[in-house]
Amino acid sequence: MICARFQGIGFAGQQLDCLGSAAEVWAWGLVALIIAASFVLGWRARRKPALRLLTAALFSLAAMALALVIEQPVLRQSAAEGEGGTIVVLLDASESFWRDGDAASAALSRGGQRVAQFQAQIPAQDAAQWQGALRLFGQNSRAIGGETSLANLSVTLRNYRVAAPEPTSDLRAGLMATLATLRSKTGQRMVMLISDGWTSAALDDALLDDFRTEGIPIHIVTAGAAAPAAGLIAADIGPEHRLGEWVILRGTVLGAGEAVLDQGESQIVTQITDSRHLRAIRLSTRLSNRGLQGVRLGFTSDLGQQGKSLFTLVRGPARLLVFGAAPWADALPTARWQPERGDPAAPPDPAAYDLVVIDALAPSAFPADYIETLLAAADGTGLFWINGGLRGAVDQPQIISDWNETVLNPILPVDSDPRIFVQEPPPRDIVIMVDVSGSMGGTRLGSAQSAINAILSQLRPRDTVAILPFADGALRPFAQAAASPATLDAARRYTAGLSAGGGTAPADTIRDSAKFVSNYCAFFFISDADFEPPQAAPQCFTTAISVSDSHFPMDISKWGEEILLGESGNAGAISMRYFKPDERTEFFRQPRFRPVMTGAEPGLDGNTDVEGIATSYPRADAKVESVHADPPPDPVFVWRRDSSRTGIVTGAFLGPMGAEWGGQSLAATEAMLNLLLGWPDQDKYLIRLSDIGGSYRLAVTEIKQATTPGTLSASMLWPDGSATGISLHFDPRLGANMGDVIVSRSETTRRAMLVLQQGADIQRIPVTFPRPGPDSISGSERLDHGINLNLISHIIESSNGLALDQQEIRFYDPPMVVKNSPLYPFLLAFAFAMLALAVWSRELKIR
Repeated sequence: MICARFQGIGFAGQQLDCLGSAAEVWAWGLVALIIAASFVLGWRARRKPALRLLTAALFSLAAMALALVIEQPVLRQSAAEGEGGTIVVLLDASESFWRDGDAASAALSRGGQRVAQFQAQIPAQDAAQWQGALRLFGQNSRAIGGETSLANLSVTLRNYRVAAPEPTSDLRAGLMATLATLRSKTGQRMVMLISDGWTSAALDDALLDDFRTEGIPIHIVTAGAAAPAAGLIAADIGPEHRLGEWVILRGTVLGAGEAVLDQGESQIVTQITDSRHLRAIRLSTRLSNRGLQGVRLGFTSDLGQQGKSLFTLVRGPARLLVFGAAPWADALPTARWQPERGDPAAPPDPAAYDLVVIDALAPSAFPADYIETLLAAADGTGLFWINGGLRGAVDQPQIISDWNETVLNPILPVDSDPRIFVQEPPPRDIVIMVDVSGSMGGTRLGSAQSAINAILSQLRPRDTVAILPFADGALRPFAQAAASPATLDAARRYTAGLSAGGGTAPADTIRDSAKFVSNYCAFFFISDADFEPPQAAPQCFTTAISVSDSHFPMDISKWGEEILLGESGNAGAISMRYFKPDERTEFFRQPRFRPVMTGAEPGLDGNTDVEGIATSYPRADAKVESVHADPPPDPVFVWRRDSSRTGIVTGAFLGPMGAEWGGQSLAATEAMLNLLLGWPDQDKYLIRLSDIGGSYRLAVTEIKQATTPGTLSASMLWPDGSATGISLHFDPRLGANMGDVIVSRSETTRRAMLVLQQGADIQRIPVTFPRPGPDSISGSERLDHGINLNLISHIIESSNGLALDQQEIRFYDPPMVVKNSPLYPFLLAFAFAMLALAVWSRELKIR
């Protein structure tokens, strides 16, 4: 109570605070009782009045001090922990870093700028408590000068130059010396490393863990030389080539050695005689695959081995591996397609092709292990199955069913087993055509309304619904909308408001329903069947529901199915049969028919009849481009891109494709094949991939404007299904989107897929990385060049540092430390002293 009244009062930079809860009322009541008793007892004692008052006062003070102890009063002082701090700049003094003096000087200037930016954020009262230091590391590590202010450190960095760069750089020794220096400092501590990341001594993770444990981040500014100082100085290859033409590789070397052009399956070796001057070399080869194709130029000299990866964009006809008859393949234009016939008994590697076509061949036609090979190659090579004509009888499984029984089943766009389709039906487009003519009055309209409500009750939010009433013509419809709860409520109110009147003419409404045809549509036609047979028929599987005792006058088998509900029938029996198919009894659908186009992709209408199709169910994420002309809408051509591995694209044509698909329907054939190619538009982008030493730099220039708006994104897909995102930024000087790719130097990274996506447009460009080899295995930094991004990224991540080429250091106020000086021990001592004086005062005798 008493302490709380004075809480917050300052004393010499300290404040009074009460850590304990305020003394209870009973405690102060007891104090009051003690004080009263002390005065009463003291007054009754046979002593002088002055002594009696003194004893009572001493007892009272002791009691009050004890009561204050309960509230635990302290004097509190707040201060910033470790005010100020230290920045140690660790500068690379190696020959590889200083080979390009302008790049190294620019890095130091950038480092000085980052120090100045950081200093500007520090409060003025704290600036003097920050210090900086500069250390070099080369063959060993040493300090340059002593500690200085951040302002002086910034100026020093902007003007410092290493006069005699050293042949090696021991980054580990530099970091160990820096850590030892910072361990003796208080306040905030950090390291600014200015280096190319090349080091002659391995850097162990334990040292970086020490930095993390001490809370010392390593921020990095990078720069690197564009070329080595000896051996293989430079190498170049033309940016673009046509498939199969000669590719000329030019290089520059200094000194004697052996140059090797390695493109995986072959090598070209050239001996270079000794020379004190730069010497040009010229090698040539042919590239057999489309996409970003890489070769590696290696050079071995007395100093060690060097290597540089070079990439060129190879454009040309798409390579097709064709199994089976496929008579249309021979008619494909050679400017765009390069079909090669394959023997199923001895099939070539599918990964070397852009697309594999399997025409009317079952898995048993291939070696047993080739199916696994196709699955492995699918991430980058399109697969196209053509079922062909009827095999055996219609009640026997067809060729596509055999492929559904293999390991390729998960990537196929269709499945012959209806149970798969039932488990998760795709989004459905439901259209209800309802007769509201005069003959529908009374109970018939009520039965129709109950049937509509029964259908609505089966819809899911991802389905759509439209209601098309008709009498002697089409009436105001209920517009198609997603079947959300609000939409279904509105549809029920619309249904309840229907009234009967007029004649019966469904033809216009049946024709209007054609605009609702989709991959997964289902129509319902509700009427009393009292009308003349219409000439038109719905273009989707249709359930015709009669609300009288009459059958419909038309051939309902061409529509779908018929349900006799009657005027008071059970509407709950209505179901969406197409989405709940029975077990297959027929696997092939005859006779000849003309497919109906349903997809959004242009150019697929071949205007060609198909001699029947294998009946299959499209997967939920597949795109059905054409269906059977009569209900149910069984797919004819369907394709899909795997949602988790976008490098996998598969397609299926479920009927035969004869010679006419290479004649009058050739354009439709090419349109189907283009959908299955990963790189259908070779002229959309100008693409460069450069080896910059330790990583690769991607440059993408848009040549054609995207058909759909969106920001360009890039990623690299690897054979194991993993992906590496590439952060792109637009460089206005080059007019290109730039990004760096870090690739593991292992054999597993020889093939990859560069995915460029802009809106709905996706281009998948094959990338072949050269066989991995060392950039330098001699330890001599004369052969190193560029920036070792692998090591730089590892240091930043392990120490919680920043890449100062893109970021600046942010200043954060240090945490406040609270120091409490307790007062209650002094109050206890005071209380006991007062009690002792009170007892002693009773022995005093005053005359």
